[in-house]
Amino acid sequence: MEIPGRRPRTLLALLALEAGTPVSADVLADRIWGEELPDNPRGSLHTYIGRLRRVLGKEVVRRAAGGYILDLPRSSVDALAFVDLLDAAEGPETYERLEEAIALWRAEPFDESAGESLAERTRPWLVDRYLAALERRAELDIAAGRAAKAVADVRRVVGDHPLRESLWVVLLDALESAGRTAEALEAYEEVRARLADELGADPGAELRSTFTRLLAGSSPAAPEAEPPLGQATVPAQRVSEEDMVPRQLPADIPSFSGRTAELRLLDAVTISHDAGWPSVVAVHGIGAVGKTALAVHWARSRTEHFPDGQLFIDLRGFGPGEPLSHAQALTTLLIGLGVDVASVPAEVDAASALLRTTLAQRRMLLVLDNARDSAHVRPLLPGGDSLVLVTSRSQLRGLAAREGARRLALDTLAPEESAAFLKQRLIDRAADDADVRALAERCGHLPLALAVAAERCSRYPDLSLSDLVAELDGETSRLAALEAPLDPISDLRAVFSWSYDSLDEESRRAFRLLGLRPGHEIGMPAMAALFGVDTGAARRLVDKLVDASLVREHRPGRFVLHDLIRDYALEMGSEEESGEALLRLVSWYTHSLVAASEADGRSFRLMSLDPVVDGVTPLSFATSQQARAWGDREWITMGSAVRLAVRAGLLGPAYQLVNKMFSLSMRHPPAETLPLQELGLDAALRAGEHVDAAYIRNQAGISRARAGDLTRAITDFRGAAAVFREAGTAAGLEMALSNCGQALSMIGSLDEAVAVLEEAHAVADAAGMDDRARGSLIGLAEVYVRMERYEDALRLIEEEIGHGPVDVDSSASPRMTMIDALIGLGRYDEAETQLRLELAHHLEERNRWAEANALVRRALIERDTGRAAEARATLHEVIAILDDVGELDRTALTRERVEELLAGVESSVSAGRDVDAAEAQGLGGGVALRP
Repeated sequence: MEIPGRRPRTLLALLALEAGTPVSADVLADRIWGEELPDNPRGSLHTYIGRLRRVLGKEVVRRAAGGYILDLPRSSVDALAFVDLLDAAEGPETYERLEEAIALWRAEPFDESAGESLAERTRPWLVDRYLAALERRAELDIAAGRAAKAVADVRRVVGDHPLRESLWVVLLDALESAGRTAEALEAYEEVRARLADELGADPGAELRSTFTRLLAGSSPAAPEAEPPLGQATVPAQRVSEEDMVPRQLPADIPSFSGRTAELRLLDAVTISHDAGWPSVVAVHGIGAVGKTALAVHWARSRTEHFPDGQLFIDLRGFGPGEPLSHAQALTTLLIGLGVDVASVPAEVDAASALLRTTLAQRRMLLVLDNARDSAHVRPLLPGGDSLVLVTSRSQLRGLAAREGARRLALDTLAPEESAAFLKQRLIDRAADDADVRALAERCGHLPLALAVAAERCSRYPDLSLSDLVAELDGETSRLAALEAPLDPISDLRAVFSWSYDSLDEESRRAFRLLGLRPGHEIGMPAMAALFGVDTGAARRLVDKLVDASLVREHRPGRFVLHDLIRDYALEMGSEEESGEALLRLVSWYTHSLVAASEADGRSFRLMSLDPVVDGVTPLSFATSQQARAWGDREWITMGSAVRLAVRAGLLGPAYQLVNKMFSLSMRHPPAETLPLQELGLDAALRAGEHVDAAYIRNQAGISRARAGDLTRAITDFRGAAAVFREAGTAAGLEMALSNCGQALSMIGSLDEAVAVLEEAHAVADAAGMDDRARGSLIGLAEVYVRMERYEDALRLIEEEIGHGPVDVDSSASPRMTMIDALIGLGRYDEAETQLRLELAHHLEERNRWAEANALVRRALIERDTGRAAEARATLHEVIAILDDVGELDRTALTRERVEELLAGVESSVSAGRDVDAAEAQGLGGGVALRP
């Protein structure tokens, strides 16, 4: 099947790679557009989802958990089937699983047109898994005496990946096993020259070791034979020189899994180290993310690269007790190198110099684990040919700046890696894949949390994974469900507390308040409001939290906390402190929305708002486009802020924010907006503010109308009108009556609609609200078009309304209603003249949605005047706009409807079709429902 369009294909690929698992709309938008988000990313995403559904079916591509899901088994996606086969390649069926997986590989997936997310992230990972599978199969072929096959298989790919040393190692082993040693030596010279030319580096340790073996004429080491049953084995005696070489690395974790990309990066650093840089590598990340486990696992797999030994020391930078001092650390390292304790200088500088002297002629690996900061590490750096691997919760920025350290940021495990981690730990019990994935997600894919959860399941065989998932679903219960009070280094609260305790008091307060942040991410201006400081001070505070790995900047200017760290931050906060901060944040969002409305030319405030809270500086916007982009980006976060405010008892601020979100809500599906409006309505009623509640009920009616529930919408409008009438609120009454009239016209009650709209006009006219009176008349003219009273509609516009925009909080356009009437009368020349003016206005305002509405009218005129080719071109232009901005639900202008018009252009012209003005009007008239 063919999926038209690059971005819809990218969307399908993203959903397919998570088949059976929901993917949030924010993640999809970030992966599709990156930093080049359209004005309405959710609308555009909805359009692309619609395209996929037309090809695959609505039951396959459906909405789920705040995003979308491709509801297919993993086995139906080649890439996932490929990965699953490789993950299952263990035991006696290893070779068969590798064969099946490799057979699925057709070519490298995802070219550059697939987007950065797939081309630069997913493709390299899949290619690496494929090459590793080829290498493993070749090794098995060599062991089984099929060396010639291994040579052919590896030669087929090594030319495409000439800098992958592990491929060359397998090729050299295969050639040697096939008795082609001379070819093996030639192959080594080829890769050596290529590495020197392209990287300026020598071959790595494993490749050099293979070359040395080839020269010596010895075969690869064969697995040791098992001794006969019952026969005792005598351990090999170590020579005295070996006894002098320190081997201090801790034991590797038998169940270590994942981290393939990070291990490759460390390997690449080793190659660079051979060329002289860097001499220091720093792995940093949040507590419990597995920094030490990664360092030890990698170091143990590369011991041959450091023939003079490996030193390991826990600097205790974060943990119970005080950090190891420089003197203590230097003494420990020097003793490990064979220096007598009595010979270790007491002064730090002298001891540091002795360390450098002792290591000067040695090639060693120093693992400096759990460093506090850059200053904690500096006196321990050896120089020379040794490599230092540092782990820390700090980003060690100074070490990178002054010592040229290469840094590796360690994030949580990928979802598939954390699922594999759990399965490995739970190998003795049956576990449903869905439960495993759910448990991994509740643990935030954090290795220590996964390990604690797996241990708990093993300790309590009667505790099912689904039961533990249910415990972890509690908002603040996850840390309790994952606690290990008898072992502080395995207890998440304790692990997080060591980072928290390292902060100054101001930064601790900022961290506690960030636990309140609504939504997945938060920007700098919002954090300033949350903290009650200016953006400069907020930036300095957040920078400290980022350096401590408590907060992560996952894209420029947008910050996230790991879910479990957020739970800890919430536990550390007080109710009073949290309430004040949440009030500041909600006030900031509300008044920033006021500024966004003003930038968009819609600054009306029918509902009174609380003043801006002290310490809060709302945003200002230079352009309407900037305002709309900000609003769309913050939409989900604002909804979460409303829910938090209601839960905290901030009823007034909550419903006021809901009210100001209305203009944004028109760019989102009613299914998203209506629950918020119902929450705001309930908050206003609980606060005893019945007039404010009527404003929000009016907005809820608009959402119901957009969803097609016109009967309930009319009930909402009439209920709101009754409150406004009793309170003597003329502006609200006119608004609710106008909306009621429009909704009545949509269900065909045209005479009743005329009567209600005439009442709305009378209310506005009596109150001297000229603009609102004009707005109600536009609605009346729109109903006249629906009634095919085109002359009456034109007369009303010409005599009472005029052609200019209406200055009320609405997207009303009298000119568009006039155009519909002119089309209905067959006065195409006049309609086109007005259309040119309307299009010029929308182009100037860069309002692409309104431009699409106008272009559809032009296409209808072109169709009905025999210009089929022009009509087709115009409708294609409309489709392109809808693909860009999405389908906005406040009218019936949808991609499907436009495609129907496009398909009917030729047939309607050849059949001499009569003018259908109702068709034009049904594609979005000149008036819109008003809040």
